[in-house]
Amino acid sequence: MNYSLKLQHQIKAASDAFATMQDTHFAAWSLTVEESAVARLGLQGYGVHDCADILHIRPEAAELHQNSAFAKIGVSSWSDLMRHLTEQLLNGAQRQTPCPFVWT
Repeated sequence: MNYSLKLQHQIKAASDAFATMQDTHFAAWSLTVEESAVARLGLQGYGVHDCADILHIRPEAAELHQNSAFAKIGVSSWSDLMRHLTEQLLNGAQRQTPCPFVWT
């Protein structure tokens, strides 16, 4: 297998693992479908107005979903959440056993 193809497989595996971790956490935090949609976009770097445009909702609704998600998760920004998720992935990679997708 050439390097490029191997790298593509590794990126796909990491992407799938990150998506699974997001879904698991969002469910554990009891995020609604709307909060989860805004959270996914927020984690990608979109602002409230961008989220509203993409989801075809009012900016006030997007901000409400964002603030509700922040309160449930216990963060004050998407960068805080991304930092926690990234740290968890990196710490999980250093363990001998698989990461259980639960913050310790």
